[in-house]
Amino acid sequence: MTGDRRALADYGRIAVVLGAGLEDDGRPTETTLARADAAAALAREDDIAFIVSGSHGDEPTPEHSEAYFMAERLAANGVARSRIFLEDESRDTVANAALVAERYLAEVAPRPLVIVTSPFHMARALAIFAMVLGPSWPLEGHLASRTGQDEAREPTETLYLGHARALLEGTTPGDFARIAARVRGRGDWPPPRRR
Repeated sequence: MTGDRRALADYGRIAVVLGAGLEDDGRPTETTLARADAAAALAREDDIAFIVSGSHGDEPTPEHSEAYFMAERLAANGVARSRIFLEDESRDTVANAALVAERYLAEVAPRPLVIVTSPFHMARALAIFAMVLGPSWPLEGHLASRTGQDEAREPTETLYLGHARALLEGTTPGDFARIAARVRGRGDWPPPRRR
């Protein structure tokens, strides 16, 4: 279903597509699908690899992850599966950044990294990825369309950015192993196992 790690190094640019939750019945939210659709549009403009990132939000544990649904949506929109890489453990933005870095970016030389997310989430996502990756990874954003679910989520952005800063305090940007260990050391780790 997904590319291999060596192939990721062959792309001059990498996009990280951030999940936005699943509905109670396990289906992807409208916002998760909007982010995948924005990534598919980017694929038509650029020869770029995609890391789809996200497990799920709170309980219950669904059958499939956000990353799975986004990968399926990309493939349905004509993106070759060899260009799609999965990170399906993370349950929030700081874990997206830490686990993508640990699993994939630690093995490739820095290059432009495109963060694909919603308008309400972009500033926080870019700030967190910068805290994790450091200055050697040039970051840019690619916006998904706004959805009806976005407005309710906007007020928490400053609070969640503060939580990420507190969690990462004392770490060095670019120290992917230590940052991932810090994220896994939180009280909400490990995420529940998939069925």
